[in-house]
Amino acid sequence: MSDLTRTDGWIPPQPPACACVEHVEDVLDVVIASRYPDPPSTTVRDLIATGDFSVVPMSEQWSGGHDGGPLHWNLWAGDEARSLYADDAELSLDASLTSRPGIERVEWIDREILLIGAPGMCAGGVLAAAARALEDPRVR
Repeated sequence: MSDLTRTDGWIPPQPPACACVEHVEDVLDVVIASRYPDPPSTTVRDLIATGDFSVVPMSEQWSGGHDGGPLHWNLWAGDEARSLYADDAELSLDASLTSRPGIERVEWIDREILLIGAPGMCAGGVLAAAARALEDPRVR
């Protein structure tokens, strides 16, 4: 059973005090292949500009889900991001995210919303990790 509670006084880390391997500024020009000819492949910069790829810290920590651990970030992967991954892919988007350094858990709670447990990462690092997860060809 899930529990949405205020826990442990977590405050989102800021660079350089975060544990991120890279930040969104490092991946803005990375091209992510589309599953379809239209819409075409896109850069992370252009995907962010659509408003359909963003991350915000959760104001309350959600403890629960698969392993009961806290979740810190809310990733929005809206309509423009949907052409970049497939529900029946070899590697699911949440599994790709979980494999990224610093990400401890992922709960896919809605088609476009993923909650991420990554207490040591900043927003830019979580977004970079999400971009790298989308870049993986196995998610298409």
